[in-house]
Amino acid sequence: MNTCEADGEAEALVRRFSASCEQLELYPWIQQSALATYRRFDAAGGLSTSEGEVQEWLCCAVYSELQRVKIRDIRRESQNATTKGNEPLAKNNCWNLSLTRLLRGFKVNVSQFLRRMEHWNWLAQNENTFQLEVEDLRRRLGITLTLLRHYKNIFKCIFVRPAEDADPDSLALYHSLYEFGWLLFLVIRNELPGFATTNLVNGCQVLVCSMDLLFVNALEMPLSEVIRRDFAGVPKKWASKDFDASVLNKYSALKALGALIPELPLKGVQQMKNAFFHKALMLLFMEQSLVGDDTHMREVIKEGMLDINLGTLNRKYSGHVADISEMDERVLLCFNEAKERKKVSHNASLPAYQSSSSSPLYKKLLAQDLPQCLSAVIRKALHKGENGENVVQYIEQTVKKMDQTFAAAAKNYLNAEAAGARFRLARGLYSKFLVKIVASELALKPQLKISQLLRQRTLITTLLACCLELALHVHDEQVDGLRFPFVLDCYSLDAYDFQKILELVVRHDQGFLGRELVKHLHVLEDKCLESLIFRKSSQLWWNLGKGLPSYQEVQSVADGKENTSPGAGICLRKFYGLANRRLLLLCQSLCLVDSFPRIWHLAEHSFTMEGGRLLRNRHMDQLLLCAIHLHVRLESLRLSFSMIIQHYRRQPNAQRSVYREVDLGNGQTADVIRFYNSVYVRSMGHYGRHLDCEQSRKSPQQPKTCLGILQETSANERHMLANISISSPPPPKICQSGSCSSLPPQSPAASPLPTSNKPGLKRASSSGDLSDVKRPNILRRRTCFE
Repeated sequence: MNTCEADGEAEALVRRFSASCEQLELYPWIQQSALATYRRFDAAGGLSTSEGEVQEWLCCAVYSELQRVKIRDIRRESQNATTKGNEPLAKNNCWNLSLTRLLRGFKVNVSQFLRRMEHWNWLAQNENTFQLEVEDLRRRLGITLTLLRHYKNIFKCIFVRPAEDADPDSLALYHSLYEFGWLLFLVIRNELPGFATTNLVNGCQVLVCSMDLLFVNALEMPLSEVIRRDFAGVPKKWASKDFDASVLNKYSALKALGALIPELPLKGVQQMKNAFFHKALMLLFMEQSLVGDDTHMREVIKEGMLDINLGTLNRKYSGHVADISEMDERVLLCFNEAKERKKVSHNASLPAYQSSSSSPLYKKLLAQDLPQCLSAVIRKALHKGENGENVVQYIEQTVKKMDQTFAAAAKNYLNAEAAGARFRLARGLYSKFLVKIVASELALKPQLKISQLLRQRTLITTLLACCLELALHVHDEQVDGLRFPFVLDCYSLDAYDFQKILELVVRHDQGFLGRELVKHLHVLEDKCLESLIFRKSSQLWWNLGKGLPSYQEVQSVADGKENTSPGAGICLRKFYGLANRRLLLLCQSLCLVDSFPRIWHLAEHSFTMEGGRLLRNRHMDQLLLCAIHLHVRLESLRLSFSMIIQHYRRQPNAQRSVYREVDLGNGQTADVIRFYNSVYVRSMGHYGRHLDCEQSRKSPQQPKTCLGILQETSANERHMLANISISSPPPPKICQSGSCSSLPPQSPAASPLPTSNKPGLKRASSSGDLSDVKRPNILRRRTCFE
């Protein structure tokens, strides 16, 4: 090989390595040290150098560096703990990265990685601790794979998979139960002493107890199609309509489930349940990682609780595996299923990432013969009025133009055939929902002219864009360029207008789309409410006029007491509800629930001050993080901004851009700490320092009504663009005291705060601290190293 070829290969190696490290957000000094070690060993002739093997060796190099930093940090922490009066040492959180994510980043198989690490430890002459970690990983992985086989066998014995042409909701329920059962077992096992993870027999006992909890809770859904009726653990008369559901409160199928692992003594399972499992389960209920009836350990699945508990348990487990010594064992469940769903490329000349496949959940939807033209019912109604044919031509021309626009915008990701298939599905869904929406509106308003309704360009474009987003989701597009808000940018649509159509589609769905697609629409609504409606060009600012109202003012708007756009009022009521839920979850994670009323006032004021200036072109979560940190500074709590961000990263809605890319104005962006120091505290400091919240002054014995749900109100029908009806959401949980107040600033301008002479308020630490504190509550198997 000549010198030029060697240099070229070296450059390609560095590029691939840097791309993998960037994806994993590794520190530059970790990258440099790992690459230098690899080159040293390679130069000595100790490594094989085929392309796949190079990736494996580089993965070993990075793993060793992260383990080295972890061992150093834990030793320092142990030494510091023995020295009285010392402040805790700052720790590097570079090793708060699961081994599974590292292997994915370098595309390395875990078995091959474990083999390579043995050789790497010998070459590097690493201390014995490194090899013990590898052996521990191999042992735990073997135990977990055995437990997974038992889990799959038990699940098939107690649940039955609905046919592919069955009700989509039943199929979705089956898949969710499959995921939830394994996750529940993993989380509870991590709450138990170490023997539960290192001993196969104890692991089987925990698994049977977890499956008993899953199965009995699934029985609370009467006549569910997914329950296997011939399983011995099904209660008598369960399938009959006169079954007494209260029997399930004390019911257990432990004996029948234990029999599915014949070599496992039932007595040991019962002892595990009474001595350890029950206590671990109670802890999950107490910290609200599980939500339901904590008296009988029930109601964790029925009536929508399954999705909630999937989210909370996933957040908890993600916190546990944020450690280079931990495998994310959730992925083992879907490994075989993922292999069966390999994607087929539509065109070999296009990039591989254009390949996509529709989920089995949507086969029933895709099999339907959806209309590709305007409904005959609508055509007939239009021809009865004036200019009916013109309206038909207008709609068809609009749809045709949108088809062409989508094909052009997606040409780098999809070929013409693939793009056409997605738009045909979108057009079919659009035609279906247009009939439902028009029929509903005409029934509500007999005096309304159908031609007047269908000439509204916003209705036509937002509905078709919504259906196109559903079509892209059905085909499981994994390309960042096609993910939401692609459809908004493709058609230059305003998120404020788009979020209105989402509720209309959900309301008129009536089971047609299925639970998974409806859930996706709710996710889209959250994305609009959290940031997209607050873009500087958003129609919302024009509708608000004077500025963003407080929640109490929004409630008056929704009830028709204020002369403000009802649509804007309902949108903002949803916004406040979303902000409330996210802030409450963060406060629970940070153990700040008692301070929630005060932090809520800080957040609400940051939304509304100066006409919503702080929200413009920013994200809701950015202001929530700053509100929490301002409260922490005012109360002199030992909680850094970095720790707040680490807890935020565990939330299901967390996005890296939220704390890394905050708008400072004039086209500049910075991280959230710099935004807090240079913008937020200057605007909010005076208000926070003089805030007097009655709820925060209540004694612990007094009821905290601020966290109670307000009285339910009936859904009020409102109008989108004077014609389309949308409903008002239920109110959020907020402090309802009317006496909460803050002194006004001394001047009309925002009150800048010097950082030296204001008691209780300090600047946040430097931006570098975003990555200087490790995630808390990491479960460590070793607390110190010799």
